[in-house]
Amino acid sequence: MTGWKRLFLAALGSAALFIGLTKPANRTNVDQVLKEITDQRPEAFMQGVYQRKFDRNGRLETTLTATSLLDFGSRANATLINPKLRVERHPAIWFIKSERGELTPDRNEVLLSKNVIADRLEKGKYSWHLSGETLKWNQRTDIVSARTRTTLIQGAINSIGNELVIDLNTNEYTFGDNVRTQWKSASSSD
Repeated sequence: MTGWKRLFLAALGSAALFIGLTKPANRTNVDQVLKEITDQRPEAFMQGVYQRKFDRNGRLETTLTATSLLDFGSRANATLINPKLRVERHPAIWFIKSERGELTPDRNEVLLSKNVIADRLEKGKYSWHLSGETLKWNQRTDIVSARTRTTLIQGAINSIGNELVIDLNTNEYTFGDNVRTQWKSASSSD
C-alpha cells in the first residue's frame, strides 16, 4: 500500500470518527403533539394568551385567556388549550372555562370542549353553575348552546338535559326534550 493510500484511509477514518463523535449519543423522539402541530403548518403559535374585546362605548365586553393558541388563519379553526372566558353582559357576568377550545376562522364562534364549566353571577340573584362536555358561543348573536348532556344548577334547583340554549342578552334558556329537574324541598316546619 502506498503512502498516499494510507494517508487517504487515515483521513477517511478521522472524518468518520469526527462525524461519529459529533452526533448525539442519545436521540430524543419528537413529542407527538409537537409533531402534529408542525405537520399542520400553523400560521402562528402563542403561549400565555390574554385578549380583551371592548364594545362601541369602550366598556369591556369579553376577556379570553388561554395557556396556548395555535392559529391556522382562514384555513381552519384556531385551537386553544385551557381557555377561560369572562363575558360581561349587564347585569350578569359569565365565567366560562374548559380544557380545550376552538375559534372559528372568522373569530365569531367559540367552541369549548372537555370539562366545560360556566358560572353566571348577578348581584342579588342565585348564581348559575353550568357543566357539560361541549359548549358553543356564537358571538354575533350571543347565543350559547350545548348539544351534549348538560347540568344547570340555580340555587336549590338542579336540571339535567341533553340540549341547552341560552340567550346572553335576555338570560333566557331552554332545555331539550329530555330534562330532569330536582329541587330541595322545604320541610313542613320551614
